[in-house]
Amino acid sequence: MKIFEFDSKKKYAKIKITNQLDLWHLQNIIEPKDLITAKTLRAIFIQREDKKEKVKRRFAVLTIKVEKTEFHKHKSKLRVTGKIIKAPEEIQLGDYHTIEVGLGSMLTIQKEEWKKEQIERLEKAKIRVENVKPKLIQEFFVHINKADNLATYGCEQVKLAASLGAIKILLIPEEKIQDKNIEKLMKEVENKRGEIRLVSKKDDVGKKFCSMYDVGAILRFAIS
Repeated sequence: MKIFEFDSKKKYAKIKITNQLDLWHLQNIIEPKDLITAKTLRAIFIQREDKKEKVKRRFAVLTIKVEKTEFHKHKSKLRVTGKIIKAPEEIQLGDYHTIEVGLGSMLTIQKEEWKKEQIERLEKAKIRVENVKPKLIQEFFVHINKADNLATYGCEQVKLAASLGAIKILLIPEEKIQDKNIEKLMKEVENKRGEIRLVSKKDDVGKKFCSMYDVGAILRFAIS
């Protein structure tokens, strides 16, 4: 996540989404009553006699007051829905609109109050903007090959390590991020000060990891 601005007094953040982990963080940051401003596709209607007719769809910068968020798994986008409170004059205020936030999206989030954990999550996302680098996955494979119990894999074993607070870095294939069981695991690891990294198939070691493991972890201490 790239943070262009964060103003604690005016209580807004201007950000850009750079990977799928950002969307997970964002889903845990945005809440009802927040104001979201973004460039989005909107149908334009005109009044003809007693009915409205859709003329076209075009991009416009809108601000909505959030009522709900929902992750669209197949599109890998976060759908943010609410009433339009600011828009160009040809767009009706008060109508509902859904902003789809995906990779590359830029948006501004304004809150009545930023909670401490939301600011911390923003900072986490800012720090960890890149997918896992090959050397980190190589470290995982080294521990596995040594059988030194400083790395583990598979949902049950990783869950056990998480419950013990043993996970230093949780490794997740990109396509698994919205799996409900994985999401629960991510939250537990995060609560126990572990780091979360996504594994991309863009390089050879990433492909190898994703083909062999549904989830993996590098540990703080050895567990049997």
